[in-house]
Amino acid sequence: MFVALILAALLLAILVARLPRGGGRAFAAGGAVLALAGAALVKLRAGHLPGHGPRRWHNPS
Repeated sequence: MFVALILAALLLAILVARLPRGGGRAFAAGGAVLALAGAALVKLRAGHLPGHGPRRWHNPS
């Protein structure tokens, strides 16, 4: 899922570079941002980022 979202963001970024100014370019840029945010959330949910892993039980005694 992560790789698919990164590829979607890359494709949309290429689209932004090729499209002329206007609404289509804005939608492509917004889609790229959403794909990157989704990829980051997938990584956060999986716990592969430093400091964002699953919480370990802490025994206070």
